[in-house]
Amino acid sequence: MDILFVACGITVVLVLALAGFSKLGHAEDTASAMQAFGLPPRLAHWAAPLLPLAELGIAACLLVPGLAWAGALAATVLLALVTTLVTFALLQDKHPSCNCFGQVRSAPLGWGVALRSLLLTLCAAHLLLAGNPGLEQGLLSEAGRVAAELGTVVLASLAATCAILLQGWLSLNLVRQQGRLLLKIDNLEHRLAAAGIPASAPAWPSGPAPGFDAVTVAGSRVSSATLLGGGTPALLLFVSPDCAPCADLLAALPAWRGAQDAGERLVIVSSGTAQANRDQLGSMLGDDALLQREREISALFGVMATPSAVRIDAGGAIAAPLAVGRDQILALARGAACGRT
Repeated sequence: MDILFVACGITVVLVLALAGFSKLGHAEDTASAMQAFGLPPRLAHWAAPLLPLAELGIAACLLVPGLAWAGALAATVLLALVTTLVTFALLQDKHPSCNCFGQVRSAPLGWGVALRSLLLTLCAAHLLLAGNPGLEQGLLSEAGRVAAELGTVVLASLAATCAILLQGWLSLNLVRQQGRLLLKIDNLEHRLAAAGIPASAPAWPSGPAPGFDAVTVAGSRVSSATLLGGGTPALLLFVSPDCAPCADLLAALPAWRGAQDAGERLVIVSSGTAQANRDQLGSMLGDDALLQREREISALFGVMATPSAVRIDAGGAIAAPLAVGRDQILALARGAACGRT
């Protein structure tokens, strides 16, 4: 009974099968990885579709009586070749990305990949050096014989150990993935801060609406004091000329506004130049729409995206949280209408 023989065989089969399946349908990526290892482009594009088939074929041969010895020899040669290429690349301080044996996704080479490839090569070589009787019967038959000799208790213990190890490996990879995500988020926050954009939307202001001055599309200067409050509620709608959802919302504006209380004032705030707004949004804005030079009015109300809307009550105070997107804006307007009935 040779538990090591069976363990080496199962490991080689699983790794080759995983490697083959991960490369199926990704011939271009495989060819790029081969070229990074120094293979000529023409040869790489010819060999890329064949490599996953070869890996799957070798894994299958190891399971079949009569073909297992040839499969073990092919696995040893292939794994030794990969180990050599990986080691040579690392010695030249090259770190090309590849989904080498044991990896589902491409990742830059490291010495861990080289060590894994070497261990897999030794596993395949052990099948050749110690497994002639077992290889004659095929790996499946040898594994069944070993399992019968071990007994149920030992097999259950081995299965539990493998499950614990697998769970530990999955947990470790999950923690690593979360760490990478946190680093990416941190990097994104730094880039946003460098661009002058807050990483998260500020809380919407409460209480009286902030005051501001603006110029209309027609060129008239107005202030918030003349637009907001004064006994008339208002819906402050933020749009931009290059925003397709804004155009869709403004096109539907007359229909859903017509069913509501005409006493509510609609104040539209856009950005960019007057000509850009006329070209993109046309008469949907109207000459009384306000223009902000950059984002100065949006910043006052915590607006980070368009379309967005804020409802101002009759006393000039912010009456509801910021609404973002068509559905939320419609719900905000309809809710306001219901509140007045």
